[in-house]
Amino acid sequence: MNTRILLFILVTFSISSCNQKDDRVQELEKEVLDIHDAVMPKMGEIMALKKGLDQKIAQLDSMQQEGVSSTTLAQERQQVLDLSKRLTQADSLMMGWMYEYRGDSAKALPDGEALEYFRLEKDKIKHVQKITDESILDAKKFLK
Repeated sequence: MNTRILLFILVTFSISSCNQKDDRVQELEKEVLDIHDAVMPKMGEIMALKKGLDQKIAQLDSMQQEGVSSTTLAQERQQVLDLSKRLTQADSLMMGWMYEYRGDSAKALPDGEALEYFRLEKDKIKHVQKITDESILDAKKFLK
């Protein structure tokens, strides 16, 4: 009788432990996807800001064609190009992350490997978020 009770307790604990691991994998995946879902709508904002920067480049080029020549003009043009490049990088990082993301495949891995996969993906998408937010903020400041 005691062996049955002990066996029952061990099986219950084992099942509970597995469910906790499954829950952690699902929780971590949700965190990753929540970050993605917060950043993805900003891709439209990136495109709008790039358009504004393109217009600024055209304006600066027009001033140069009219004979305005200065170091300040050249520096401002370079700043616009740098900001545009950073916005493009943010967009590329997001597209690259989405292309490489394999959440469904990761869920089929053993729990330890799945947890590690989602931890790494969380770090990657947080990096995308940081680059995206910084590039948008800097472009907005410039275009004001």
